Amino acid sequence: MFGTLHLIMIGVCAAVCAAMCVFLRKLKLKQWYKILMWVGIVSETIKVFTYILRNEQTYGGYLPKTDLPFHLCSIQLIFIALLNFTHNEKLHRVLLAFMMPSCLVGGLAAILIPTSSSLTIPVITFQYFMYHTVIVAFAIYLFYCREIEWTAKDWGNALKLLCFLTFVAIYVNSICYDVVEFTNVDGVKTVEYVSRVNFMYVVDPPVSGLPFLNKNHGWLVYFAHLAFTGLFAVTLCYIKPIVKALKKCGKKAPATEALPDNTTDETNDFAENKANN
Repeated sequence: MFGTLHLIMIGVCAAVCAAMCVFLRKLKLKQWYKILMWVGIVSETIKVFTYILRNEQTYGGYLPKTDLPFHLCSIQLIFIALLNFTHNEKLHRVLLAFMMPSCLVGGLAAILIPTSSSLTIPVITFQYFMYHTVIVAFAIYLFYCREIEWTAKDWGNALKLLCFLTFVAIYVNSICYDVVEFTNVDGVKTVEYVSRVNFMYVVDPPVSGLPFLNKNHGWLVYFAHLAFTGLFAVTLCYIKPIVKALKKCGKKAPATEALPDNTTDETNDFAENKANN
């Protein structure tokens, strides 16, 4: 990490992302959906066939469990499919509200903290950084999108979906967790083989040695730090509509001015004079 190749890829990603933000800024949302769909198809095709062919003797046509689309960035592929093949505007709004902060923060984190395999296999290096660069560019587009006016409700929906996906990741990690026990002749059980995944990084930090996201004080403290990081990142992306909503709540409705005390008397005098005439 942060070696020569990694620094070069960071520079390339920054240049490509900037170019996309400049030249594709006038595209409509539906046009972006098509771009994301084709990028996702190309990205997953490269990944699936590369990993299967490189591990043919081991997996024989199976994709390693660690490459299933349940990470914060890879799960966007499911959302991209829903955006392209469904017409429910409320669903689209919830998905976009989540994708704006998750693609931005998750994509940037993935580029800065790449997996070990992404820097050792050239075709996977291209696939990995291409995909994450595109979703970061899309998140920036959503941030300034004129078709959507973000509100505090979108912030709440993004947090709700993040909480839901976190618990889904815990269950998926548990389903994919394999332990093979071996019993000795003395009757003592020992673990012979353990296979596990770490989707959404709810099991372990992305890398060791991080100052805040670490397990120095146990898993529960780490999970609390991870949850706070997610809350802070999503809130930071929605700080403008949150402040706007707080200002709106702080404004008091203008009080209705009381009529003068003599209004009733003047009205009565006018009515009495009219009756006399």
